[in-house]
Amino acid sequence: MKIVEYRLRLPISCADYYRGQLYMVARSSMEETGVTEGEGVEIVKNEPYVDNPHGMPPGQYTEKNFYLRSHVPSFIAAVIPDEFFVLIEYSWNAFPKCLTIYENKYLGEKFFLSVETLHADDRGEQDNANLLTAEELKLRSVDVLDIADKNNGVAMIKGEDPTQFVSQKYPEHSKLKKDFAETCTPVMTAYKVVRLEFKVFGLQSKVEKWGQYYGMRGSFIKFHRKLWCWMDEWMDLSLEEIRDMEEKAKQYGRRMLHPENGVKGESTPKIKGGSILARAS
Repeated sequence: MKIVEYRLRLPISCADYYRGQLYMVARSSMEETGVTEGEGVEIVKNEPYVDNPHGMPPGQYTEKNFYLRSHVPSFIAAVIPDEFFVLIEYSWNAFPKCLTIYENKYLGEKFFLSVETLHADDRGEQDNANLLTAEELKLRSVDVLDIADKNNGVAMIKGEDPTQFVSQKYPEHSKLKKDFAETCTPVMTAYKVVRLEFKVFGLQSKVEKWGQYYGMRGSFIKFHRKLWCWMDEWMDLSLEEIRDMEEKAKQYGRRMLHPENGVKGESTPKIKGGSILARAS
């Protein structure tokens, strides 16, 4: 098993980050659905929970199916039939603590992926925020990710560059400087511990390294760059408005992925301020 702790810092409070996180997850679910026929995100459940098998505090439970056939690298596609490219996500969000577990029915116990996160109003100084065991700490490596760094291996995309972003609503958050994590107030950190295991002979090391670096590290950087650069869309939304977005994303995914149960190609749901697919400039 490969364990990596990613630390992502943003110059906002945890309270603001929470709304941005929920907004981005709902928006991303819709953006990733319907681009390629039969692929995208299907939200199966989105409901409050009290009890759970992982000792998490009460919060919001979601279950999703990710249809990912075209996103899987060729060296994995060579050993797994196309019809089994479905990743199931189970997530318990008890912010500031979150736990997400993924499974693949075809791979079964050969595949394990989890993301355990603690969000804190600090600059990333905690050495063991998620309380890993002594054995896990021996396996863990730490990767501090900087969304403003142009040389972190993830190319900047036009409209999603925090160093160039100018907020129309919150000008004080415009154009992140390289030292923002040390100089800005407020600042928060997402401590994300990713455990990945792929027990397939001849592929384990390669898949685990690829999955951590490209699948997780790259996704975290892209997600948080978008979160920052689209803040004008979510910063003033209420939690109730975002929950409404989540329900619309759920219905949209079902229509696009299961057209036999509805009308395929219906227009993208609208929220306050317009379509959630309208990119911030």
